Amino acid sequence: MIFSKISFLVLVASVLFIVGYLPAWQILVDTWAYSEEYSHAFLTVPIILYMIWGKRAILLEIKNPSLLGLCLVIFAIVLYLGSLLAQIQALMAVFMFLTIVGVIIYLLGVRAIKELTIPLILFAMLIPVHGQLYTQLTFPLQIKVSQACEIIISMFGITIFREGNILSLPGKSFEVVEACSGLRSVISLMTLSVIMGYFLLRKNSTKFILFAASIPTAILVNFSRIVVMLLLYHFFKLDLTEGILHIISGLGMFIVALFIMFILQRVLEFWELK
Repeated sequence: MIFSKISFLVLVASVLFIVGYLPAWQILVDTWAYSEEYSHAFLTVPIILYMIWGKRAILLEIKNPSLLGLCLVIFAIVLYLGSLLAQIQALMAVFMFLTIVGVIIYLLGVRAIKELTIPLILFAMLIPVHGQLYTQLTFPLQIKVSQACEIIISMFGITIFREGNILSLPGKSFEVVEACSGLRSVISLMTLSVIMGYFLLRKNSTKFILFAASIPTAILVNFSRIVVMLLLYHFFKLDLTEGILHIISGLGMFIVALFIMFILQRVLEFWELK
């Protein structure tokens, strides 16, 4: 009878949470569905749930609720309502996330957060970056990638001109757009590195190394893709900027990035064993 009452209260609380934060969920799902940067979210969410399910026995043993969590819940709800009224969509999901963290602390205690650190980090990484902030992050990358490509292509004795993020070869100009900055690959590879570290590595130090390595790996592989595209156009007049070839080249380079991450994970795993 007591169990049924608790189950009913949990069900009611869950329904109220979903309804209350429905605008935030809609923003998340729409972003995941229509943004290439976060399209991996639909694969990541089931993995997050699986991670939490794997911790169920430990979580059931934790009985150290904290009023600190209730304070965080109230704080997050107030800020969420403010962002909802002001229609600041970028913050709605952030405050929903803080509410989830607060509820966990209130019901189970701070130790539960420690046990659920990786699932919570993964979920936080699925919250979209504000459009203006995203542009501020990508534009410097676009310029740096363009500058590096200019240097490498010039080393092949090829005449190339650069104006901002536009690279010009004889016969064609190439623009290093936001998608070519490498940030999209960074987001995906960072997420993958966290998942790989969780399931395949034991030490926090090696997990962090794998995570940190995902950032330069993604940028380097993306940079290599642009260099290859420029070289193929110059020598063979093969244009990989459009159509199926563009998609295939992007997929191919991401597979290369996955291979690099897998090799690094194996090296770190061997290091752990030693």
